[in-house]
Formats: sequence, structure tokens, C-alpha cells
Amino acid sequence: MSTVGIIANPAAGKDIRRLVAHGRVVSNQEKANILRRVFAGVVSTGAERILVMPDHSGLARPASSDVEGQINIEYVDMAVADHQGASTNAARAMKEQGADCIVTLGGDGTNRVVAKGAGEVPLVPISTGTNNVFPANTEGTLAGISAGALATGVLTVEEACRRSKRIDIFVDGERRDDALVDAAVSTQMFVGARAVWDTKTLHSMFLTRAEPASIGLSSIGSRIMPIAIDDENGLYIRFNGRKGKNATTVRAPIAPGMVSDVEIKDWKIMEPGKKIDIDLQPGTIALDGEREVELLPNQKVHAVMNSDGPWVVDVPTTMTLLSTR
Repeated sequence: MSTVGIIANPAAGKDIRRLVAHGRVVSNQEKANILRRVFAGVVSTGAERILVMPDHSGLARPASSDVEGQINIEYVDMAVADHQGASTNAARAMKEQGADCIVTLGGDGTNRVVAKGAGEVPLVPISTGTNNVFPANTEGTLAGISAGALATGVLTVEEACRRSKRIDIFVDGERRDDALVDAAVSTQMFVGARAVWDTKTLHSMFLTRAEPASIGLSSIGSRIMPIAIDDENGLYIRFNGRKGKNATTVRAPIAPGMVSDVEIKDWKIMEPGKKIDIDLQPGTIALDGEREVELLPNQKVHAVMNSDGPWVVDVPTTMTLLSTR
């Protein structure tokens, strides 16, 4: 049964960067409106089923009403989503129930946790978060059409998708977590409010992507060497906590409405599979903009870039291919 999964994060676009920067607030009403367009796009392709992650806000209810009787709509049998692990669980359940493609509404952080459960199932990420490097500002209707084209087999993964990379974090030899865009090592000792916005606390950073038109910590890397989603290598950067004689200064938009001068001590190309040690203790590691891993004394921590990240549907390419079919 051709199936499209829907994972909409009701908490995306509402973190502390609305206070310390000028991040936009994406209301639940707007997310519901986006889903109405996504559902319409999916139905137009003849896909047979939509699988939805349940959430307290009921984001998919208006969309479900719009297409009632036109497609089979099911909610994943799970606790209502109220924490980031729920998105991982929902993606895993969708994969097990035969989802051919998953549409996500959120930012880099949302897609990071979805990718943990999605495996090889392609993602169509729609930007509704704060840092939106991984997800694009895709019109919901086009996202739905693209997802439906994958689900119905009109297009293959090889035709319509691009393979993303990821940064794997290892603690004492065991893989602890990963990032899809950036893993930033911070001198801040506690997870706290999670979001990172003060570049003076940055010790080092690992990047899978560094695109000049992006916003967030990865934009720092784009001022050194632009790196696209499917470029082979990544980027490793060391920062100066204070201005030094050998520092290179770059100016980058590190959060919405926040442009900062950042002192870079050193940088190098990050090759797939090559281990790079993290020599800061104590501290934290922010994964795709949010502090997740605490660095404790006597731990051995390193990062590795992996080329086998999630498949991402290229919506412009997909729509171009569909116009010729």
C-alpha cells in the first residue's frame, strides 16, 4: 500500500531564540494550514494511505477532514507526542508499517530525531523551525506531490533524492548521538535551555554542510568553504575564545536577526570515516543547534563524519521530473 508518513512537531519554532534573537514563531494554526496543503498534494498523486504522528494540538485534524473519503488516514498507535523521542518512535513505526516517504514539519532538530527512526525511508522536510538548513522553505502542496510520487513509485529514490551526511559522536567508544548539519562543542557545562546563540562559548564545530544562504552555526563554515549536502567532505573548525594574533575573523548570521563576528583559530577538511578527538572537558555538545551531550571528566570523546545519512527528497528536481512523465 503506497504510504506517506506525516510528522509535524508542534514545539518547533518556539524555543528561546525568540527571546535572545528574532526567530519567527510558527503557530500551530499555520502548521495545520501547511498540512492541509500537504494532504491535498498527496491525494492528487493517487497514494493510498497517510500515516500521522498524533500530537496534543491535533495539527492534522483539519487536513484529515479536507480529504475524508479520498484516502485512508491512520494515526500511529503510540502515546501522543510530547517529547522529541516521540518523533523518533513515530518515524520508526512508520518505517515498520511500510511508509514509502515521510513529510516533516520542523527545523534541523526535528529532522535529526526523525532520521534516527526513519532509516532508509526518504524525508521531505518542510521548514517550520529556528535553524532550517536541513529542511527547505517548500510549499506544502509541492511537498505532498513529491512525497506521493515517491510513495506510488512514479519516481525512485535514486531519481528524486539526495543523500545527506551526519556527524556521529562517540563517548568512550560507544556511539552516543548524531547531528545532520552541525555538532558544536561548547564551553557551557550544562544543557540548560539547549539552544546555542553565544559564539563566545564555542570551542570547536563539525559540519556536514556549510551553505552561504543558510542561517545558524553552519553559516560560519560557509564563510570559509561552502559545502553542499552531497559534497563528499565536511568541515572542522576550532574557535578562539578571545581575539588572538593568528585568528581569522568571519561575520555570519548565527541566528535569525543576529549577525556576529566570530574568531576562528584553525580549520580543516573533515573526511568521511576519519576520527577527530574532542579535547574539551567539562562542556557540552550541541547537535543541530541544541545542547544534548554533556562532556564529563575522564571521558574519551570523538566525532566521525558518516556518508550514510538520511535520504532527502529534492522537491525542485522531483517536480521537474514529474513534468516530463
